[in-house]
Amino acid sequence: MAQDIIKQLVEKYTSHICELRRTIHAHPELSYQEEGTAAMVAAEFRSLGLEVHEHVGGIHAVVGILHGGKGKGLTIALRADMDALPVTEETGLPFASETPGVMHACGHDAHTSILLGTARVLTALKDTFAGTVLFIGQPAEEKSPDGGAKAVVRSGILEGTDAVYGLHVWPGLPTGQVGILAGPMMAASDHVTVTICGKASHAAMPHRGTDAIVAAGQFLTAVQNIISRQINPLYPAVLTFGTIHGGTRYNIVADKVIIEGTCRTYHKEAQDMVEDKLQRLLSGLDTMLGTESTLQYDRGYDAVFNDAEQAEFIKDVVRTRFGEDALANVREPAMTAEDFSGYLKAYNGAFLWLGATAPGKPVWPLHNSHFAADENCLPFGMELMTSLVLAALSNQDVSIIAPDAAHKA
Repeated sequence: MAQDIIKQLVEKYTSHICELRRTIHAHPELSYQEEGTAAMVAAEFRSLGLEVHEHVGGIHAVVGILHGGKGKGLTIALRADMDALPVTEETGLPFASETPGVMHACGHDAHTSILLGTARVLTALKDTFAGTVLFIGQPAEEKSPDGGAKAVVRSGILEGTDAVYGLHVWPGLPTGQVGILAGPMMAASDHVTVTICGKASHAAMPHRGTDAIVAAGQFLTAVQNIISRQINPLYPAVLTFGTIHGGTRYNIVADKVIIEGTCRTYHKEAQDMVEDKLQRLLSGLDTMLGTESTLQYDRGYDAVFNDAEQAEFIKDVVRTRFGEDALANVREPAMTAEDFSGYLKAYNGAFLWLGATAPGKPVWPLHNSHFAADENCLPFGMELMTSLVLAALSNQDVSIIAPDAAHKA
């Protein structure tokens, strides 16, 4: 087999990228507090000679720009999120979080490291391609509904971009596999707050009050009909209420109840319908029970929706580069959310899942205190994203990244 420069470069830089990942993992930063991570990313970009833009969109976003040595061509962007979660780490790793109560429980340390590794490989290959590559280190993906993607897109730095790609480590897939779907990939995520106001009275004289707890109970029972009977079953939706707070004392009729939850959908039609039906339900209860209710329906991230052609292109890249077995048999999207949807609303592109669990190891879910991406997914991710960019810059000619043809010495 001919010499494969992509794989050689990935192997050359893997040790450095793993060290970066461990440093990022040990020093996690919450959304909109990623000052140290952003500085590290910017320093890495500068060491590669990239054009570096910091504080993009007025936040800790960093964009490195690489120009191909063969002149003008397409512009391709890659994005990685950098923020951590307010979770106390229990992985037992030697490079576990040194920040109490904060950890990279969603794998953003791996995303950022793969981005830096891909930038390093593509910089080494820059004289072999035409076009421009943008590397986006994005803050605050976890800060729905105000994630960092909106600020990066609004900044205008991506204007003229032909396609933008992103990935998420996926514990449900083994390392070495890729998941990709055409159409919905991840859900829209909305925050629902219902406030029901009644009138307090002595518990022994409930007829003199208006019981907000009774009203809340009727609301929570009736709301189940919205999903099961009022939403088109071809448009999946989940409506879950996770907190309820009300009352001041055991012998006082409660005058206020606050209920909070989330709605997840893939289609705007279902999203609109849920909001409308919630408002109608509350209005009906107010008329029947004499309460005064308000609905606060905060729309968060839109659904991540992959263009069919782009999804098939990514599948072709995976097949060509790694073989058919590297494509996971993913049949269902996830109801979790991602602000990468902000890029796909403005630009062409796609989002994929990267297997991140080592064979024989427990499958810890994202946002769990035991989760840590398998380090072997880093070189695989670097090779994948490098190949994806090179093929995209070549008008989706995947033949150039075949292991026996890709950038031979």
